[in-house]
Amino acid sequence: MKKLFLFLIASLSFAMAHAAEKAKIAFEETSYVFTDNVLGETSEHVFVFKNEGKAPLVVSDAVPSCGCVKPSWTRRPVAPGDTGSVHVYYTSKVSGAFHKTIKIYSNTSGKKPVLTITGETKAKK
Repeated sequence: MKKLFLFLIASLSFAMAHAAEKAKIAFEETSYVFTDNVLGETSEHVFVFKNEGKAPLVVSDAVPSCGCVKPSWTRRPVAPGDTGSVHVYYTSKVSGAFHKTIKIYSNTSGKKPVLTITGETKAKK
């Protein structure tokens, strides 16, 4: 019983130390408004993030809410204190207001960041 107790204490200590060494993603901004979006053309914006954690940060996926949004992101591990980016391309298929999201998956713990792009698409002149 004593050995089990010591094992549990050691495991808990290891887990707490390991949790403290996680990556932490912090975006400079999580939303952007496109003001000059024209029907059929592609608009783009770059969301910059910083790794505020103690371990390398790896973004594994960026999932858009629709096929009109194409994200690309920093593929290399981002060292603690360094920055990376998520580049978002939006190609409008209909005119009018739009609201799209991109969910970011990484090796961080907690709630996954969601980036938002909004605006209004105008017809070509």
